[in-house]
Amino acid sequence: MERIELHHLFVILSCIYLIFSNISVNSALVFLFSAVFFYLSFIVGKRLYYLMGINNGNQINLKKHYYFGILLIIIGFIAIISDLIWVRDIPLLNPLSRRFLNVYFTTLSHLFLVGWAITIASSNMDKKKIIIYTLIFSVLVMLIGYRTSVLVLLISTIAVLYYKNQIFNREILKYGVIIFVILLGLSILRLYALGVEGNPITSRISLTMSVYDIIFNYFNGIFNGYLHYAAVFSYLGMCNGARTGIAKALGIYEVSITPTIVGAVIGDYGTLAVIPYFGILGIFLGFFYKLAEELKGVYLGIFGILFAYTLIAIESGILDIDVIAYYLFGLILCIYAIFSKKLKKLKR
Repeated sequence: MERIELHHLFVILSCIYLIFSNISVNSALVFLFSAVFFYLSFIVGKRLYYLMGINNGNQINLKKHYYFGILLIIIGFIAIISDLIWVRDIPLLNPLSRRFLNVYFTTLSHLFLVGWAITIASSNMDKKKIIIYTLIFSVLVMLIGYRTSVLVLLISTIAVLYYKNQIFNREILKYGVIIFVILLGLSILRLYALGVEGNPITSRISLTMSVYDIIFNYFNGIFNGYLHYAAVFSYLGMCNGARTGIAKALGIYEVSITPTIVGAVIGDYGTLAVIPYFGILGIFLGFFYKLAEELKGVYLGIFGILFAYTLIAIESGILDIDVIAYYLFGLILCIYAIFSKKLKKLKR
C-alpha cells in the first residue's frame, strides 16, 4: 500500500475545513486551489530530490543527534516548569491564566517537542516505550493549556515512527482516532472551564473559516506584510501579535483570532501570493521529506515537527517565530545535505 504523506493529509484536512464551513464560493475555490497547488508542489519537491542525486551513501552520526535531542528535551522541560512557577496556576484548568504565561518560557518549552522528535528519530527505542513516554509527556505539556503543543507532540511522534517503519498504514487510523479523542477532550475541558457551550471542533472550524472569508473579501492584501512581520517582531515587543492584529482589524479586542494559512497569505500579499507561497512551501517540504526519510536523525525529527505544524497551520497559519525558525532550520539542513554531497563528489 502506498505511503500516507504530508500532501495527502493537507488536502484531506483542507477539504474537511471547507465541508464544515459556510464561506463564499470564490474564497472556497481559492482555499481549495491553495491545497491542490501545495499537493502538486510537494510532488515536484520529491522529484527534485532524486534529480539532484542526494539519495546515495549519506552517513550521519545518529548518536550525536540523539544527545542533541536529549539536550533540547532538558531545556524544554525546565522552561515548562519555569512557566508554571511564573504563572502560579495551571492554565489547563484555568484557561484565563494563560495570558500571564511568560512568552519566552512558553517559546522555549516548545523545544521539548522538537527534542523528543529528534530523540525518537535518532534511537532504536521500542515502539511501546515511545508511545508510553509520549502519553506521559503529553500530560506534562497539557498543563500549560495550549492544545497546539499537545497536538504537535502527538502528530510529530506518529510521523517519525511511521517514516521509521515502526508503524504502518493499518495503524494510522487507530492513532488518528486517539489524537482526535485527546483533542476533543482538551477542547471540551477548555469550554467547560470557560463556561461556554457548543461543539468544540466544528464551531472552531466554522469560526476560523469565516475569519478567512472576511479577510479574502474585505482585507485582501490590506495588511501589506504586517502579519508575517508581527510573527517575528511581536516577540521583541515591537508590535502586537499577528492574530491579535487580525482581531483588532475586525473590531474585536482582548482576544486573538486564527486566519488559516491561506488567510494569512492573502491578507498580507493578496490572492495571487498563494501561488509562490504554496509552491515554495510544497517543494521545500517534498524535498525535505525524502531527505529525512533517508537520513533519519535530526532530519527526520525536524521533518516530523514540520509535518505537525504544517497540518495545524491550515487553521492557525505559520505566524509564530519559533515555528518559522523550525522551517528555516529545516531549510538549512537541506542546503547542508546538498553541499556536503557535492563536496564528497569533488573529493573523489
